[in-house]
Amino acid sequence: FPNTNDKLYKNFWPASLHVIGKDILRFHAIYWPAFLLAANIKPPIRVFSHGWILSGEEKMSKSKGNILNPLEIINTYGNDELRYYLMKEVPHGSDGNISLKSLENCINSDLANNYGNLCQRVFSFIKNNCGNKVSKRRNISKSDKNLIEQTKILTKDLRKQMDEQNLNNYIKSVINISFLTNKYINDEEPWKLKETNTEKMNNILHISLEQIAKISILLNPIIPKKSSKVLDSLNINTDMRNLEFLDGKNIIGDEITIKKLDILFKKTTS
Repeated sequence: FPNTNDKLYKNFWPASLHVIGKDILRFHAIYWPAFLLAANIKPPIRVFSHGWILSGEEKMSKSKGNILNPLEIINTYGNDELRYYLMKEVPHGSDGNISLKSLENCINSDLANNYGNLCQRVFSFIKNNCGNKVSKRRNISKSDKNLIEQTKILTKDLRKQMDEQNLNNYIKSVINISFLTNKYINDEEPWKLKETNTEKMNNILHISLEQIAKISILLNPIIPKKSSKVLDSLNINTDMRNLEFLDGKNIIGDEITIKKLDILFKKTTS
């Protein structure tokens, strides 16, 4: 029974969100709050009921033998990869049908070819052409402004998406930022500027690193291990890994030195 004067209790209770499975909703939305009120303890502010993960069209069940072993999946594909897939492909609050084939497609398209490729191409280019150091040296161009404005649009409702447990929509917005940044690099072609305009090249790379930092912070609750590797390679302190940039604050300084970044995600084939 909690000591209601305890500092830890006061900081974390009442719970802002109580998450439970839909098959036990009645017990946690009716009986549990009643017990708390009877004990003169405030009930949770909100109760959120999540759905089931389905195998085929049915709920996973030992008796039916249709269970996908999460430990086997993690050993084969990775912990972050499974977390990302479940968060994106299963709408929080609804039932979700999963399969190993769709897991592989998700890893390849979103993580390996999109976010992972973005990080790898930028870090490798800076290592090979800039001695791991990039400086912001010029006013931003029209294409720079477009990327920044499009990113602001995609991040505008992210706090609301999180507060309302719309995690799959949250992830789709974040991965779209990665897609836009990849397109920006393709369009700006910094590899063509090394001999002709290093100032513009540095600016493109600096903006790309700022984008990678934003994407990695936003993905950190979903894929904490891999995104932390990126943030470590960007030398971003833990106290800077927050959402203040959503209000217009920059994450990296005018000059940044990066560390080596290994390949984050391997493409999968069954």
